[in-house]
Amino acid sequence: MFRFRLEKVLRYRERIVDREARKLQGILSAAFLLERENARLDGECEAATRREGARGFDLVRMRLLADFTGERRRQVRRNIERIRRIRAEAEQQRLILLAAQRDKQVLEQLRERQLATWQEQDRREDRKRMDEVATLRYGTEP
Repeated sequence: MFRFRLEKVLRYRERIVDREARKLQGILSAAFLLERENARLDGECEAATRREGARGFDLVRMRLLADFTGERRRQVRRNIERIRRIRAEAEQQRLILLAAQRDKQVLEQLRERQLATWQEQDRREDRKRMDEVATLRYGTEP
């Protein structure tokens, strides 16, 4: 029966890959949420501008609209900067994940080679036993 001596190490590396993939997914989710928030803020600004434009010109309302949209635009710019930082962090995490995947793949390839070697050795031993049985039969039959 084949037994890979480094099976525990391989399982550990698999857990590392899973953990690093979850971290990357969390980072990308954060960027996605910020992008959705930016789309929502842009939509609010456009809707408010259309709504106030339909009501006619009122200096006080226009000032309130400018304040409202200005704050929303500043929030969008802050979010864009955060998204940029998150994307950079995601790229670093992607590199970490790739390294973890390579480490795991090395062990998987070693396991496959050792299994192939074991299977070949097992086949040779089977042939040898079969040859011995055939020799014993041939030698004892008249």
